[in-house]
Amino acid sequence: MSQVAKKTIAPFTQLDSLIPVLSDLYTAIKSNHEKAAAMMDKLMATITRVTDGNPDAALAAIHLSKQTSPLKQPIYCAVIAHLFSQQQQLDPAKAKALMQAVLFCNITFYEFQVLLNRMDGKLTDAQRAKLEKHPLQSATIMEAAGFMDPQMIKAIRQHHERPDGSGYPNRLPSQDISDLALVVSMCEVYTARIDNRAHRKPVLAREALSHFQNDEDPRIKGLLLNFAKSIGLYPPGTWVKLASGETAIVVQRQKNSPIPIVRALFDPKNIPYMGPVARDAKEPNFKVVGATSPPARPSVDLSALFD
Repeated sequence: MSQVAKKTIAPFTQLDSLIPVLSDLYTAIKSNHEKAAAMMDKLMATITRVTDGNPDAALAAIHLSKQTSPLKQPIYCAVIAHLFSQQQQLDPAKAKALMQAVLFCNITFYEFQVLLNRMDGKLTDAQRAKLEKHPLQSATIMEAAGFMDPQMIKAIRQHHERPDGSGYPNRLPSQDISDLALVVSMCEVYTARIDNRAHRKPVLAREALSHFQNDEDPRIKGLLLNFAKSIGLYPPGTWVKLASGETAIVVQRQKNSPIPIVRALFDPKNIPYMGPVARDAKEPNFKVVGATSPPARPSVDLSALFD
């Protein structure tokens, strides 16, 4: 297989292949296994390598995922966290703490997530209590296993705190919540809301962080801006409507422009093309006019578009 083919396929196969690896790592951490640290380093290095090999394909794999395991979320969050660290130019220690926090903030909780993801209705009082305990419990598990980085531990403890003071477990005000905790929260909320759940359909990527966008705190606005720059105004793997009336998929971000590279897959009457049609979104006739959903199941192998 050519290097180009490997580069194309890797994120669409390798990210989900890390789900059992993460499951084994959770077990190792909970049992204080002597190899847990080495397993963690290897997993994080793999996520970094896959993401850096083709970041647009990695983002597309997230947005086009059909995976149902709740353990996909921390892996997908780690991809976004890595891209955020690069965009924000975080120092290596802080970038490592951020990736660790998104990977392990729900280490005591992921089995319960299976139930929550299938629920259609309000939580019981007992379920709510269990939900609100998990940030502190996850931090405790990590500390007990010898992972003591204070930035990582604080981010795990605070990742469900909200800038308006409505979060849990401690209802902290915005100024007491660490930047890393807020980014962990953004990664989690984003990947959860773009995912299909039993009780709701996925939201469009641009709407996924809407409740953060209403916050007037300059720090939140700055983090949101860098989050958006990390994944793109229209991230790869998301769908857009063009001025021509066509429906296109975003295949690549552009480094110095918010205008994405797109391929049209449906004509203005929502009839699928035989194959992807290149459109220059810088041209007025083909400019992106908004985010959308595909009108039907595409007739092409979408992963092949991300080379």
